[in-house]
Amino acid sequence: MRIRALVGVACAFVLFAGLLAVAGDAVLTDHAPIVIGNNYEFTAENGVISGSGTIGDPYIIAGWKIDSGYSRYGISIHRTDRYFVIQDVRISGASQAGIFLSYVENGTVKNCDVSGNWIGIALNFASSNLIKECTLSANTDGIHLYFSHDNQLVDNTVVKNDTGIWLDASNSCHIIGNTLSTDHMGVYLDLGSQGNLLYSNVFMNNLHNAHSVDVNAWDKDGSGNYWSDWKAIDADGNGIWDSPYVIRSEGDQDNFPLVAPPEAKAKAKTTSSK
Repeated sequence: MRIRALVGVACAFVLFAGLLAVAGDAVLTDHAPIVIGNNYEFTAENGVISGSGTIGDPYIIAGWKIDSGYSRYGISIHRTDRYFVIQDVRISGASQAGIFLSYVENGTVKNCDVSGNWIGIALNFASSNLIKECTLSANTDGIHLYFSHDNQLVDNTVVKNDTGIWLDASNSCHIIGNTLSTDHMGVYLDLGSQGNLLYSNVFMNNLHNAHSVDVNAWDKDGSGNYWSDWKAIDADGNGIWDSPYVIRSEGDQDNFPLVAPPEAKAKAKTTSSK
């Protein structure tokens, strides 16, 4: 009887979890592609559900499922400096970019699934924006920055793209805590992209992990990135390989490559301190 009861509880839990998953999908509402061309087009018709465009009360575009149907963009925002957040949005099928931010400042893209587009998220002459906790898969490029400076790409999952993260002539960006896995190219820094900071990223099973043509920093405060194709010696057991991971012979290198992905390293440190 006890075994039957436990089986019954387990089945009920699985059913409940399935219902939650369905409910989670149901939260997203179908929406046509969104085009915002200036500060005054943040409207309900363009998917804005709240906010006034200030730093304390940004416009919120959330809860939408956009099948672009080969339109150029799923969401396009152009020439704005108002504060806005795009979050909890799923976009597919865009012929140019799922999310396109052009001449934009003060934007945040968070917790979005942008998959099956030509480019997942593209920034064009855009600065001081944040892309965080998004999933980008099965795009030609996951994230592509053109002449876009001082942006932050943080904790994104970028998998099965041709190029995971591509910067063209884009400087002083922070690329931190991202997982780049099974991409043809993990990170591609081209056209003089320099002064960018990359650390705590996971480069896992990519055909090519990284390419850089100028000087960028690949570690911070004695900690770099995890590279699945790199093994050396960790003589003191501090979780850092004793030999650098070389990105290009002219000087770009990760001086403190991680023995294990950052999550595994943090977990081991927590366990050992107990």
